[in-house]
Amino acid sequence: MKKIIISIIVAITIVTLVLLAGCTPPPETTEVDLNFDGLGSKPNDAAAANATAVDKSKITFSEEQTDNADVLNSIVYIIGLSNQNNMNADFYAAAAYGTGDAKIKFGSDIVGSMDIRDWRIYDNGEYFFDSYGLVVGGYTIKSDGSHGSVSDAILNPISGVLNYTKRIYSPDSETFYISNNGESSNDSFLLFPSVDAITYKKPKSKKKTLDEFIEYNYNRESFREYSSDNFTVENAIVTGSLTYDEEKGIYTIECTLNCEDEKVLDLSTKSMIESCGSDIFRYVEKTITLEIWECGLIRRYYNTNIWEATLLPKSLKVKGSSDSKYEQLFTYNKDGLELLNVPDEIKKAMMA
Repeated sequence: MKKIIISIIVAITIVTLVLLAGCTPPPETTEVDLNFDGLGSKPNDAAAANATAVDKSKITFSEEQTDNADVLNSIVYIIGLSNQNNMNADFYAAAAYGTGDAKIKFGSDIVGSMDIRDWRIYDNGEYFFDSYGLVVGGYTIKSDGSHGSVSDAILNPISGVLNYTKRIYSPDSETFYISNNGESSNDSFLLFPSVDAITYKKPKSKKKTLDEFIEYNYNRESFREYSSDNFTVENAIVTGSLTYDEEKGIYTIECTLNCEDEKVLDLSTKSMIESCGSDIFRYVEKTITLEIWECGLIRRYYNTNIWEATLLPKSLKVKGSSDSKYEQLFTYNKDGLELLNVPDEIKKAMMA
């Protein structure tokens, strides 16, 4: 998700510095069906037994959004428990889709959009991650509210710079091989989640230790956690709801995070500041929706982010904002994998 926001910052800043002209409207962003390889399926008995189940005696429910301390403490408890269970799992696989729109005020409003796809597997120490992003359009907002388009002569070079790929492989959770120089296109998004969606040229990867990778990836404790937001901060959650579907055995959390306390989102903010080069950045709103199995393992992670920033170069005093979302589904059933299986030759090539 961070990559979406970072790329959009750069993209919109570039767009503001060049001439805009009419052309055929860019392609619309498309949703992704994450219903493959058993994603979102109930954990098998072995995975459930290895996790710490949610203790219902510690839970206070609410179907409505509330600031009731008992409900918010219950939410913090479940998030912490499920995040730790994810770090302790012997195996999990997840895939995600994200999209974001960024808007800047520079004479007129200009909007840029980017999509991402990513998926990851952790299997008893072995880890694999694929992620790629694509600029899917840009437009101006005219004084009457209608949209004007951005010239292909501008969009195509920007896409060539900002469309990105990232592949990570670790054979042992101690040494990580990272490659950022893959090639992708519109076809890559159609091939998602196949490893064939991206092609790579040598030299392929840079090597990092576990500690270096955790710092590089802006994780709080482990590269296996699904969230690095700091829920141990007092009043980390402003409002929330917590329900339980007894038939499905799923807890659902919907909550809004405290963006006023910088400690809650400190790692995300540091990542943004470093990547966009601006020290003027703040989250305006962040909401998350979680679905947690009663065994304590996460099923679904969904978040939305709204931020504001002063974009580079600072001398222009260009103000920007973004509205983005990210959805991720998990499975703990290794036997169900087909599309997410990684060929051995891909793993060996990463270590070359």
